[in-house]
Amino acid sequence: MKLLSHPGAGWSVRRATGVDFPEITAIFRTCLEDFPWRGPALEESLRLRIALVRTEILVAEEAQAGAIGFLALERKTPYVSHLFVDPDWQFCGVGSGLLEVARDIARRPLQLDVDVLNLKAQAAYQALGWTVVTPAGGRAGDQIRMLGP
Repeated sequence: MKLLSHPGAGWSVRRATGVDFPEITAIFRTCLEDFPWRGPALEESLRLRIALVRTEILVAEEAQAGAIGFLALERKTPYVSHLFVDPDWQFCGVGSGLLEVARDIARRPLQLDVDVLNLKAQAAYQALGWTVVTPAGGRAGDQIRMLGP
């Protein structure tokens, strides 16, 4: 079931299944290379595994490339614990497409935490209308909380 498609770019968003988890994990590990300030890869991978079991996962896919991005949504809060897009597909609207579907599912504004050092992500969220709710929070004050439009 496609929840959103972008015909011009050839990708679509749908709910993930267990079959998607290896590709999701591969995207996550690739993206972690751009965040040297994060914790050890094993620790981060354990957090992802917990999210894959406890949250609603959306996956963006392209027919030839397979999974190109994913989002983990805690519906009750509504909180996005993970949002990662394969580096080859960044700046193609994949992240905003995943957020759009998550917001439709949650039926209210989303919130998420962004690493203080991840200035590219902060700028991208702000360009999409997100605002900073708390200047510091998350793990040991190394993240900021943002609220979606």
